[in-house]
Amino acid sequence: MTWRYEPINLDVGHTDKKNLRRGTRIPCEIPITLTVLDPAQPFSGACLVILVNSQGCAARFARPLEIGAEVRLEGLPAARNVTARVVNCISMGQYEKLWLLGLALDEPGNVWGIQSPPDDWTQ
Repeated sequence: MTWRYEPINLDVGHTDKKNLRRGTRIPCEIPITLTVLDPAQPFSGACLVILVNSQGCAARFARPLEIGAEVRLEGLPAARNVTARVVNCISMGQYEKLWLLGLALDEPGNVWGIQSPPDDWTQ
């Protein structure tokens, strides 16, 4: 497993608190299995988480998913599976057949195995 740990705080002096990200985001490379939990169209495949915080993540996936789709993340460093919802899905370009997914965890927390998470992850 490849880890790159470098906290990024995106608070750049904004005074409008509702537009701030909910927690410091940390770039990483965590290979997982993502399973779509739609019983009509179940699907499971390899996925690479590339950015995490306590509320969710950004991940590269081989196919687009609908906003609101429920998914399960398996093979996390914290040795448990969690569920999340797709909140964003962006094509990574016509030549790269990958999609960037924004995933919001159903139960926020440090499921990523970050040893010393930023202070704002517990607020």
